[in-house]
Amino acid sequence: IIDHGAIKAISNGKSLLPAGVKKINGTFEKGDHVLIKNQNNIECGKGLSSFSSLEIEKIKGLHSSKIKNILGYSSREEIIHKDDLVEV
Repeated sequence: IIDHGAIKAISNGKSLLPAGVKKINGTFEKGDHVLIKNQNNIECGKGLSSFSSLEIEKIKGLHSSKIKNILGYSSREEIIHKDDLVEV
């Protein structure tokens, strides 16, 4: 589930960043295909996740620069990179 700012970003061809993620439903692994929904539970995109659901739970709502400190390793800054994302 993503916020309004994240919806605008992906509508403009941008990647989905942790700051825009409000909630995770279900469990998934890095590389899995996930649905992106707005806060009204309406599907607004699909993509390949750069993180597992457990990792996203830890970094959701935060600035990308905090990922390394929270997860303990360096990874992508995007939850879903724009190249792995389609808007619905």
